[in-house]
Amino acid sequence: MPPAATAAAAPPEHLSPQTRRTAWIVSSIFFVEQLDATSVASALPAMAADLNSDTVTLSATITAYLLGLTILIPLSGRLAERHGDKRVFAGAIWLFLASSIACGFAPNALVLIVLRFVQGMAGALMAPVGRLIVLRTAAKHELVEAMALVILLAMIAPMVGPFLGGLLTTYVGWRWIFWINVPLCLGALWLVRRFLPATEGRGQGAFDLRGTLLSGIGFACLMWGLMALAEARVRTGPAVAALAAGALLVAAYVRHARRTAEPVLALDLLTLRSFRDAMAGGSVFRIAVGGVPFLLPVTLQQRDGYSPLEAGLFVLVPAVGGFAMKFFSGKILRRTGYRKGLFLHGALAAGCLAAAGWVPPREAMVVYAATLFGFGWARSLQMNAYGTLAYADVARPRLAAATSFFLAIQNLTVAMGVAAAALLLQGGAAAGTGDAAYSWVYLVLGAVALASAAMTLAMPPSAGRDLLQAKR
Repeated sequence: MPPAATAAAAPPEHLSPQTRRTAWIVSSIFFVEQLDATSVASALPAMAADLNSDTVTLSATITAYLLGLTILIPLSGRLAERHGDKRVFAGAIWLFLASSIACGFAPNALVLIVLRFVQGMAGALMAPVGRLIVLRTAAKHELVEAMALVILLAMIAPMVGPFLGGLLTTYVGWRWIFWINVPLCLGALWLVRRFLPATEGRGQGAFDLRGTLLSGIGFACLMWGLMALAEARVRTGPAVAALAAGALLVAAYVRHARRTAEPVLALDLLTLRSFRDAMAGGSVFRIAVGGVPFLLPVTLQQRDGYSPLEAGLFVLVPAVGGFAMKFFSGKILRRTGYRKGLFLHGALAAGCLAAAGWVPPREAMVVYAATLFGFGWARSLQMNAYGTLAYADVARPRLAAATSFFLAIQNLTVAMGVAAAALLLQGGAAAGTGDAAYSWVYLVLGAVALASAAMTLAMPPSAGRDLLQAKR
């Protein structure tokens, strides 16, 4: 069936009341998590002064959160299967709430860093299990719109977070960045208890302890190594050692998984064509664009001479483009199909990303803003499309395993994108290319994004068809 026929057979673009309600509730909880994650950076100087530390040391609160997030994601699906997704989701929110309160009372930098690690572990359960609840609630043809709703509020949080963090720090103190989570989490818990559907856990079953340790610690080592490479102040040796250790642990996990009946991350999911295509193309695309939130403000401040506030306003432009796309992604994919839609928007993202490095914002502000908006628009569709195509052929009993696997790789490849952007900038600086180094970084990353678009041409024309039409 060609794309036109697929569009003709498409159902009305609306969600059932249950699916819409579930997606909004999960989205609101993701908003709380992202609000907390993005507001901390604004408060680091105040935290350092209050805790008799320094900003460099306190930046470890961000690293600790990301490591906690990474280490438990492989286990999230298995916990949801054993104990029930709603129960694990509510438990994760309670843990996030308790650790937020404790962060607000932290007496020193070390305690705060440890508590942020615990917050990250709570987030590692909230994100995949919340997504899993939506996947189990929605019919296949609802997934595109449902998943767009799930990440809608999470896209707003990074716009609000830095401003809110600065506001709270200025007027009531940095500790309120964490304490404001209390009413938000309590409201979320009420919504979860009142409205979310529950899936009963299967109780006792095989628990892959060795696989959990190998994958969790392996991914954490890789994540830390990538973040360390992106930090110019960190020596290369420890970063390379962490990456090597992570690679060895992940390789050991792969060997272990092939010999285990129920591994914590099910590698046999890669035998599904749609899952494999989404993982491969999506990973390359995230490596290309993962570093853009880091690259844009650095470029605008260091090359173009904008203030942090002015640079922050420019950074909002791709976020606005991405937000706007969420209302059109379903319509576009139903008109084009997955293969064509991913190719066209991958090429658009690549072109806009490359152009953003060469258009001078002071001389051509409107054109520059248009490239950022177009990039955000295209990136949003790519993320939603890859994030739904992965589940096209996954049987419902395996949704938990697929979600853990997908999100573990997603977090890792985004970190690879940040490291790639930072290393390219450092390489340009070392080569003495001056301001031209920034432009070439955008061009290289645009080429990587274009490669991800080219990869989609190998997909079958029928890729994701069941997600775009009603079941007959």
